[in-house]
Amino acid sequence: MFQQKGWTNNMARTKTVTVNGVDYSLQSVTFSWYSNLTDLYINPANGRKNTAKYTDSLIKGCVTAPAEVAKAGLKYFDEQDDLATPGELVREIEIFLAERNKS
Repeated sequence: MFQQKGWTNNMARTKTVTVNGVDYSLQSVTFSWYSNLTDLYINPANGRKNTAKYTDSLIKGCVTAPAEVAKAGLKYFDEQDDLATPGELVREIEIFLAERNKS
């Protein structure tokens, strides 16, 4: 639902971050995309936060490489039995999205 890859490749900011020894390529998303995501999963009208769906959507929407992470999202880390990396990766993505565009 929240796939946004390729929305405006010419305008999307990019950055590479390293989390637990792995380089992740990130792309920015629009404010409306991110707002809708947080409204659905972090501050929903029904009051029931869903961190797993937020994490999965954020990873799939912002990570462009490694390809297996970009495609599988949270499932990739579940299959690796990795509890630490997704949380740290989400923090890095949120920091990146909050940075001002340095053009």
